[in-house]
Amino acid sequence: MATLGDTAARGAGVVLGTQLARVGLQFASMVVLARLLTPEDFGLVAMVTAVIGIAEMIKDFGLSTAAVQAQDLTDGERTNLFWANLGLGTAAGLAAAAAGPLIVAGYHEPRLGPIVWALSGVFVISGANTQYRSDLMRRMRYRQLATSDIVSQLVAILVAAALAVGGAGLWALVAQQITLAVVALVMNVISVRWLPSWPHRDVPLRRFFRFGGGVLGTHLLAYLMRSVAAMAIGARLGATSLGYYNRAYQLLMTPLQQIDAPMTAVVLPTLSRVADDEEAFPRYVARVQLLACYGTGVLLAVAAGLATPLTLVMFGERWLPVAPVFAVLAMGGVFRTLGTVSYWIFLAKGLTGPQLRQDMLARPVMIVIMLAGLPWGLIGVAYGHLVAFFLYWVVAYLNVGRRTGVAVRPLFVTASRAVLLVSAPAGVAAAAVTRRLELPALIELVLGGLAGLAVIAAVAALVRPVRRDLVGVLAVGRRALRRG
Repeated sequence: MATLGDTAARGAGVVLGTQLARVGLQFASMVVLARLLTPEDFGLVAMVTAVIGIAEMIKDFGLSTAAVQAQDLTDGERTNLFWANLGLGTAAGLAAAAAGPLIVAGYHEPRLGPIVWALSGVFVISGANTQYRSDLMRRMRYRQLATSDIVSQLVAILVAAALAVGGAGLWALVAQQITLAVVALVMNVISVRWLPSWPHRDVPLRRFFRFGGGVLGTHLLAYLMRSVAAMAIGARLGATSLGYYNRAYQLLMTPLQQIDAPMTAVVLPTLSRVADDEEAFPRYVARVQLLACYGTGVLLAVAAGLATPLTLVMFGERWLPVAPVFAVLAMGGVFRTLGTVSYWIFLAKGLTGPQLRQDMLARPVMIVIMLAGLPWGLIGVAYGHLVAFFLYWVVAYLNVGRRTGVAVRPLFVTASRAVLLVSAPAGVAAAAVTRRLELPALIELVLGGLAGLAVIAAVAALVRPVRRDLVGVLAVGRRALRRG
């Protein structure tokens, strides 16, 4: 148990350092490209990815998660999983390319066709990369995984920026995605040092597809919820409005994607190894939730309060319509982060079926809630996002408690304490400070962030449970840094 804890702490330390670098790169990319490209450029690419992004889910089929969660994996299974993902990626790419005329007709936008065809090849490349990345995750080789992520992202950003400066327009965004996929594959092949043999006909993959099918269904439903909103905005409000929404959504998802996915790489194998230990499992879950509550949750709440200066620093004045949309999306992101904990519990316990059945009921309701805000424009959709993820968090915790036997009342208490006593006051303080000042946006960001930190410190000094929570978070952080 101590060895597992040390490994998890070491992984968390590596994730912390590398993800700070990745977030910095992502933000740098957003700053540079927002000044070189137009909202319409982002909107046109978003129209395509909202539709064909489903192929990204299909080419994986949940097999990457199944490989990570598996307690044992033979070389034959590993080989067959590679060919399965490559075949799925190829099929997904061909299907995306074939859908090009339908996408053009659906949006009444002829410029989308070449974008679809160019991006369809990414699915083949990422399909080949799926099991290489899974191998690094499963063996907890976090440094190699982090190196691949950072290098591929840096090269892709440089390529996109160079093309944008050269006047390539939206093709800079297309090239960024292609470059990212190619470099990541090359880096992971070098790190793993393994090449697949020909498929083994006598090695079945039934258990992986059974597990992965539940994961695929869950991811497809989550993707559908995101994409329906984007497609509805693009169809009803146009490419420019979708460009604003896309930047607001990406400003939310950049830190979430750079935290949630790598944390899953640490959390899932760790929780999977203690899934049958009735004493250790709840303890590990509680630690994971503390990081979500007092890490990502507080960050998003403060970011919501600083939406206007953050938008000005990141994108410039012509992107100001992004600010109110991002503020509301970030508030919803707090509950989105909390809901991820239930997802990790389901995966660690191998209960992808109950997770899928939950989302088959919940996600359509969430879509309806988000689309109900469309008559009020982008801000209405953002408020629908907030309400939908708050309700999903409550339902997901109740369901995971019922299905797994994990006591969720302590999880609800900790999360509510963090949101009501820490995240919300810190966000309000950050907003109050910046709205009273008329200073350069960067200075407002610094002062607002300091105001949020001051509130957190004051609450910790006055409220013992909050102080205890923060001590626990700091302990995990110190351990991670020592081991990182």
